Amino acid sequence: MTPLLLSSYTATTCLGRGLAALRPAIHQGRSGLQPCAFETVELATWIGEVPAVDSEQLPAALAHYDCRNNRLTQMGLETDGFADRVRAAIARYGKTRVGIFLGTSTAGILQTELAYRRRDPQSGALPSRPASQRKGSVITARIVMPEV
Repeated sequence: MTPLLLSSYTATTCLGRGLAALRPAIHQGRSGLQPCAFETVELATWIGEVPAVDSEQLPAALAHYDCRNNRLTQMGLETDGFADRVRAAIARYGKTRVGIFLGTSTAGILQTELAYRRRDPQSGALPSRPASQRKGSVITARIVMPEV
């Protein structure tokens, strides 16, 4: 297997935003999970919620795609200068030679719990989602293998 150089990375998790929050928590064995405290749902479980994801704003050109998942993705891209490093790599190597690997959570467990409450009592069908939630993620990962 050919090694792949990771020239830049970051993480935005329930432990905090960026590597400065993640590294000490890992070294200390600290978890970011907390008891579920949704406003209108009683759910006896632990969750990992990213601080400030609800106040994150997408750029105006992407406002049509606003949802928690895309706000979380935006936070990740703009943390630790990651987006700037991606732009610099593209300028240096070209967009067909740069790979961006992203991973996000569902970021919508509360909406799922609320939809479950509104399911059809006879069929069990969940209510249809608003158009803003059906649009999917704005940002997709493109995997490009460097030429050897």
